[in-house]
Amino acid sequence: MSIRNIKSKVISSADISTNYSLTRSDIFYFIEFVNYENELYNADSKLTSKPNVIFYTENAVDKVILDYSSANATDKTYLKTFFIGMNQSNGISLSNCSYLEESKDIQADISSNLTFSEYKNNYIFATVNSTVDKSIETDVYTADYFISTPQIKSGLPLEENEVTKRNALVCLNVGGKSLSSLGLYPGDVIEVINAKSSNMGTRFEILDTLMLNDKELIVVKQTAVSEKLIGSPSVVQLYQPRIGSPSVVLDLNDKVFGNCVKDGTTIKNSTKYQCQLRSGIFSR
Repeated sequence: MSIRNIKSKVISSADISTNYSLTRSDIFYFIEFVNYENELYNADSKLTSKPNVIFYTENAVDKVILDYSSANATDKTYLKTFFIGMNQSNGISLSNCSYLEESKDIQADISSNLTFSEYKNNYIFATVNSTVDKSIETDVYTADYFISTPQIKSGLPLEENEVTKRNALVCLNVGGKSLSSLGLYPGDVIEVINAKSSNMGTRFEILDTLMLNDKELIVVKQTAVSEKLIGSPSVVQLYQPRIGSPSVVLDLNDKVFGNCVKDGTTIKNSTKYQCQLRSGIFSR
């Protein structure tokens, strides 16, 4: 599991207008619109790093810190993905936590039900609801003495109507050819053109892009209808903010050149067709 780092555009809020221009497009056959929260909460965790675990009491409330600061890069990415946008009231479970430190005669199972508080700098902070068999001898459990690798999962996924009420984020999920090949950035806008799609006519602002369980997720701001468009050709259009007046030519010299679709055909690496497509200007 990995995350694709996207270099954010550094544009002063005073310099950027609300006008967007169509800069690139391509044809994809593996598009799905999925519920962002459910996609994360239903995912099995595949952590391979063991944490240090510290239990403590604050204002008569039992709490815990899961220290993943020494975890590998893949696990750090998974944890960031898992906890992004998670509310403090969400339940999470810590499982597979049999512990044996023979030199101190400490044996325990600290598998726990927790209430999430904060994720910061690879540390998870939570309130303890219950623990299977915590040792009375220690509150500190060192990574080296876990018999197997502890796993983290969320509580029950939200029901669809609850997600709607909370205006949960939605992501665009693709397999096969990468959507990131379009050279998209947070703050850009994408649109899916497919006659079978219930999301036709909606332009989605990109918040983030990441990989989860070998799927590329494009996290967007607007709510979408969950649907599968696999096997059906979808033209994905990428719009980028214009600096200044709509009459100013969009400068792509320092950006990734991609493809554009014209009359159902993909034109590869053609700045000529990108220039023609810039007539598709809209304002937010």
